[in-house]
Amino acid sequence: MRTTRVIGALRTRVDASAVVASVCLLLVLAHGSATLLTAFTARAGLSVVPSALGVPFALPGLRATPLGATDWPWQLCENFAALLLVATATARMRRHLRVRPAARRVRRLLAGWTALIAGTAAAGAWRGMVAARMVEAGLWGWLLLPLTGALFGALWGLALGWLPGVAALARPGPPRAAH
Repeated sequence: MRTTRVIGALRTRVDASAVVASVCLLLVLAHGSATLLTAFTARAGLSVVPSALGVPFALPGLRATPLGATDWPWQLCENFAALLLVATATARMRRHLRVRPAARRVRRLLAGWTALIAGTAAAGAWRGMVAARMVEAGLWGWLLLPLTGALFGALWGLALGWLPGVAALARPGPPRAAH
């Protein structure tokens, strides 16, 4: 009896922004998995070409230990980028729900999609700044690496944005206040 009340209370409090946050968190956790990352790069080798030029690869991975030869400062920056992605996407979706609470399904889908695009662009810009700092880049490196990181991050968000977009359709917006 008590469990059903708790579940019922959670269902009424969970809106589309929490669902989008959960999907984004699952995406960065999946990108943090060495097994999935290795399998993906083995099958889609051309996706790593921009990384050869210093552009951050795919989405930031949220993991507990550094991957391969990377060190702890790099890993902490990647974890920060992953959390920045989730926070930005959640804030974008929450703003959509606040401004357009009665949005139709297509608009809700596009809001979830653009939420991931915004999150990956912000995380890509951060990762570009970290890469510029790690390689001790000059002025052009400090300008171009964050810009290309944001651009390629947005492209990854465009490719994967349908996942949080579809998930945003599963939950309604926030409850409307009675007038």
